[in-house]
Amino acid sequence: MIRADASSRQPLGGGAASGWRGSARRAAIVSLLLIAALDGWSRLQQPRASLHGTPLPSRPAPAFKGLSDTHGRPFDWKAERGRAVLVFFGYTHCPDVCPLTLSALARALDRLGPLRSEVRVVFVSLDPARDTPGVLRAYLDAFMPGVIGLRGPLPEVARAARQWGVTWRRVDTSDGGYWIDHTAAVTLVGPRGRLRARYGYGQLTDPAWLPADLRAVLAHP
Repeated sequence: MIRADASSRQPLGGGAASGWRGSARRAAIVSLLLIAALDGWSRLQQPRASLHGTPLPSRPAPAFKGLSDTHGRPFDWKAERGRAVLVFFGYTHCPDVCPLTLSALARALDRLGPLRSEVRVVFVSLDPARDTPGVLRAYLDAFMPGVIGLRGPLPEVARAARQWGVTWRRVDTSDGGYWIDHTAAVTLVGPRGRLRARYGYGQLTDPAWLPADLRAVLAHP
């Protein structure tokens, strides 16, 4: 009688079991990928919060290259992730629209209660020659605490203004002075660092609109 070598014996059904386990693993991987894809798709399909401000195309907020705050530090959007940020270009010698806008922002933020800490205001000076760090700091502190004041060389200020859709020009006066004609708009940047909406001064006069938008953006970034 010829005996089969014990080392050559295969358990019955071994190949089928191995194949079944491989198929199960592949099915599990495919299922996980489908779940992740469906989750991502559902997030994309979620409507953006309806805002009182003028909606902007969702894109990353422009960087403030070459500008620094009143302590000489560069601005970094990564440090503001998780916050809503309101960006405004102006200058401290502005006779009307700048103080009116900053006052409106202060009133709006006062209505947020505990959420106030989740909102940042950034003021970019269009007049760095007169808006020294000390002057800019004192001016902003008179309206509300915690405002980031940015300034820098005029070419860098001009570049930032273009990137943010702000037009401006210096207007010389007969007495040797000057004032600056500029776009008076506040831009809202969401907690993920993307543009959300823009507000002219008329859209800031209703004290309930901006707080409502900030709450909506913080809840649905």
